[in-house]
This record gives sequence, structure tokens and C-alpha cells, in this order.
Amino acid sequence: MMQQRKVDYLDAIAPNTRKRPALRLANDNDAPVQSAAHSLQYEINRVFAQENTWSVRRTVAIGIVFHLGVFCALGLAASGAILPH
Repeated sequence: MMQQRKVDYLDAIAPNTRKRPALRLANDNDAPVQSAAHSLQYEINRVFAQENTWSVRRTVAIGIVFHLGVFCALGLAASGAILPH
């Protein structure tokens, strides 16, 4: 009830001129929406698939180096070596 009064009050002050889209259930004829993030992920996967030199061993090595860097930074921060108080 309060929410409806708020909407009525706001519509009286500044009426919304845009028409709201009608909500409906999706059916078999609707196409799926592809987000920008999904498109980017698809393009990155396509580029990596084209490279013949990329391997699981290389991925694991990069992951180990990344995590070592993160753990070293966390260790330095925990010991107070980065920003001593």
C-alpha cells in the first residue's frame, strides 16, 4: 500500500513518459541473449584454441607463478614488511 502511494506520488510530480516493456514468458522462438562478457570469453577461447603452442603444462605453470606472487604479497603484508606501522 505504501509502495503504491509512493509510485502515485512520484508519477504526479514527474510523470514517466517512457512506456514500460511488457513482461512475458520466453518461448521456443526467442533467441538467447548473449552478454558482452560471454562474447569476450568466447573470443578469448577461440584465440587460445588457435594457438598450437598453448598446453596444459603452460597453464599450470602460469597458475603456479600467479599464486606464488599472491601468497608472497599476502605474507609480506601479514609480516608488516610492506607497510610497517
